[in-house]
Amino acid sequence: MTQGSGMELAGFHDVDRAADPTALVRFLDMAKGHPVLTELQARLVAELHLRSGSRVLDAGCGPGTQTVEIARAVPGTSVVGVDASRLMVAEALRRASGSGLDVTFQIADAAALPFEDGDFSACQAQTLLEHVADPARVIEELRRVTRSGGRIAALDLDQGSTVLDHPDRENTRVIVDAWTDEFASGWAGRSLHRLFLAAGLDEVTVQVRAADFGAPFFRTLLAPTTDRLRREGQLAGEALDRWWAALEERGAGGGFFGASLWFLVSGTVPR
Repeated sequence: MTQGSGMELAGFHDVDRAADPTALVRFLDMAKGHPVLTELQARLVAELHLRSGSRVLDAGCGPGTQTVEIARAVPGTSVVGVDASRLMVAEALRRASGSGLDVTFQIADAAALPFEDGDFSACQAQTLLEHVADPARVIEELRRVTRSGGRIAALDLDQGSTVLDHPDRENTRVIVDAWTDEFASGWAGRSLHRLFLAAGLDEVTVQVRAADFGAPFFRTLLAPTTDRLRREGQLAGEALDRWWAALEERGAGGGFFGASLWFLVSGTVPR
């Protein structure tokens, strides 16, 4: 059997060509309601050190949820959200319509931003770098468009950090590694500290939190990967059936645990 009903999260690297892009938007809305992520998103905004009159860039803004929250957090803040996806920008514009906040959105490549040097007081990137092939280039661009003394902060998941309490260790390693490798930068989270330092940022700090999710969530994440492994003959169908049965059994009994690490890294552009 195949698991089906999963979601190709690696499709975030090119949302407009994804099989079901609106499902990706719904997934973002669901996942970002997790208590740990809610806390980290608030910390992300705090790390920008905003004040009235700040001009902020939200790179990889998706449907604009965080863009709007930044503008709402500090009155008088102007926020520009950019995303490579036309669908995401259209959804962000729809959601922000009538808010009365100083927010704008446009389609742009975070690795080649259409802004002047030092155009922003602060820049943030949330769950962006895992979906780009060259995170270092994006961080360099964020530094370029941030003024001297301005702040840059990034929040990203590290797919390779995923832990599953599953009895089949060998195949669990294979599945998690295969899923991680489907992302443009599946180890983005653990690399952020090094990349911020390499970009010449000062006062670089790292905050790490684990976010746990239940068996149904991981079914959504991993089903497309296991279906691919089955199709390509990388794992035998019977072995995958047993693997899923064990996960479902632990989930039904309340004994399942799975989590991934989230990295919040911030720094200051030298004066």
